[in-house]
Amino acid sequence: MCGACGSGRVAAPWEDVLAGAGPAARAARAGAAVRLLTGRRLRVTPWRGGYLLTTATGAARPVASLGELWAAAGGPSPAPTEQHWARAPVPAGWDLQAAAVWVAAAARAGTIAAAELPGGVVEFRDGGAAHVVPGSRTAEVGVLGAEPEAALADLLHFAAGG
Repeated sequence: MCGACGSGRVAAPWEDVLAGAGPAARAARAGAAVRLLTGRRLRVTPWRGGYLLTTATGAARPVASLGELWAAAGGPSPAPTEQHWARAPVPAGWDLQAAAVWVAAAARAGTIAAAELPGGVVEFRDGGAAHVVPGSRTAEVGVLGAEPEAALADLLHFAAGG
């Protein structure tokens, strides 16, 4: 049991490691998740142990990470395919919190298997478990997937506020 948040997790979620663990970072990710959930009648708010996912009927479920959020929100499971990397420079106006939300949703949907963000690489393994490989602050962002160019374009668009 985590003494700070009571969540029961031992390791911090990958998004806290690569995108920050503070209340402002969590609030920004919750806002970005709401953008991705537009039309699904689900609401996401920051919560002391992660996020609170609320349905249209008012039922609320706390989730500790973006991976748990997307699993609770529903969506397809990843299907194995041949994958390769696409990379691009980090654009001006880059929103790291929105990027973390998009990466978690895309990993859950099976669109990507890994992402390179400033600060490291997050790999999604069997069952969607995330593994972070910290790295130096890089000026590039990348995704590993079956159609990485399209996924990277979507990521860059979403993280730019689009």
